[in-house]
Amino acid sequence: MIALAQSVTVARTGDAMTVRAPDFDFIKGEPLDRLRDGRSVRVDLEIDVRPGPGGAPAAQGRQTFLLSYDLWEERFAVTLAGPPPRSIAYLTSWAAEDWCLEQLTVPVSALGRLAREPFWIRLGYRVLEADSPLAANGAEFTLRGLVDAFSRRRRNEPLTLEIEAGPFRLPQ
Repeated sequence: MIALAQSVTVARTGDAMTVRAPDFDFIKGEPLDRLRDGRSVRVDLEIDVRPGPGGAPAAQGRQTFLLSYDLWEERFAVTLAGPPPRSIAYLTSWAAEDWCLEQLTVPVSALGRLAREPFWIRLGYRVLEADSPLAANGAEFTLRGLVDAFSRRRRNEPLTLEIEAGPFRLPQ
């Protein structure tokens, strides 16, 4: 699903372009339920920079994050799975989402002429259950997991969302 975003902004931090999207939330619904059940969730974030809406990507950025939830503190922890791995903890859901977006960058040098011209971005996420020995075997030792296993209501496809926003100009 692709939606148009209205509150997305871009910024330049050194030689990287970053994006802020307060309405781009992925810790909700089924992923939040999974986290509150004590399961980890994997989130793949992607940003494409395009010369126009729906155009071919001129530059891309991708990151993978592992989310977990502290049931006692009612806070989230996030680990960036790429080199170098980084972690942060004791975050609210919106702070965890913001931290993930801060880690998702596109090098300004990769933008080419779009560093000086208007461009559009496509921001997307894909939510999967984090890989675990139990999940790999199809068994989950939670009440919901057992009910899903016996009723065959288990969801196999990832949850995804994409938004498109623009036009932007990169601040010099």
